[in-house]
Amino acid sequence: MAGATARWRRWRWLLVPLFLFGLLLSLSDLLYRQAAARASAFVFASCQKVWAHRGHAATGGENSLRAVAEAFRRGAAGVEIDVLFDPELDDFVVSHDRPYTLFEGRPLRLEAVLSSAPRNGLFWLDAKDLRKLSPWTAHQATHRLSALLERYGLTERAFVESSQPLYLSWLADQGVHTSYAISPNDRKYSAPLYRLHAAFMKLAYAFVGADAFSMNAARYTPVTAATFGEAAILLSTVNDAGLLRHLSALPEVKVILTDDDHYAVTACPNRQ
Repeated sequence: MAGATARWRRWRWLLVPLFLFGLLLSLSDLLYRQAAARASAFVFASCQKVWAHRGHAATGGENSLRAVAEAFRRGAAGVEIDVLFDPELDDFVVSHDRPYTLFEGRPLRLEAVLSSAPRNGLFWLDAKDLRKLSPWTAHQATHRLSALLERYGLTERAFVESSQPLYLSWLADQGVHTSYAISPNDRKYSAPLYRLHAAFMKLAYAFVGADAFSMNAARYTPVTAATFGEAAILLSTVNDAGLLRHLSALPEVKVILTDDDHYAVTACPNRQ
């Protein structure tokens, strides 16, 4: 009898984590489906899904004012640019890294790009360092970004990407469209580890109230597509025209970034 009791105690300690794991998966899936249903009408429903990655970089260099203008001139529906918050300036600078990329000896402020945007131009703002900011500085940054988008009538024509769910939720509370940046990897991790990672990403998405997930296109495998199938998906960066056509045909994929002038590749009927 004592031996049976000891065996039960050993099994009990194994069953508890299994129960908690199952509970986490069930809860994350439930909350995720509810959040995805609320965000099902993706704000950028255009069939022209191929956007410019950092502008048309061959013209004026990536993240430059000339590159952004040229991408729109060539017919891109939207442009992705990298932005960094500078607390001393209380402003965002368009640059992928620090020290800032300089244009004519000066950093390019986000306001200069937004103020020159065409009336129907769309923006993907990759907030590169948002996740690294202290809560106080992030509060300052999110309010500044929300104010800029409102000032130039871009609140409904832009979304902000970050991997920091709390700060994204602050933007969402101010009416800014958001994309939660994730990096799923079913090819590297075992199925249980992948599912656990996905559960946390789903919970974060539900917490943010995000409009979409964004990820590298190489991570958008069939497993990942099945895992996050209910949400809008934004992908970077694809330069193969055939792959762009394939991805554009997927209804859940809403935006795909490219370095080249593939903006004519679209999911619009009779336009490919």
